[in-house]
Amino acid sequence: MNVVTSTPSILDHSITGSVHRFGKDGVLYEVLREIDDRSALIRVIETSEETTYPITDIQTDPTE
Repeated sequence: MNVVTSTPSILDHSITGSVHRFGKDGVLYEVLREIDDRSALIRVIETSEETTYPITDIQTDPTE
């Protein structure tokens, strides 16, 4: 019997478009899109700066 196993992807398309804070009292940012399974493109709302940011950090930052 052959057993097929797959590694689940940590890509979570539900984060696209979400708004978070950098930590409890940080500035707001919006998730624009996922780049790969480790990072996403975000836009800092206050400055309109776009940069990459780890998905694991997005998942732990507070949502607005």
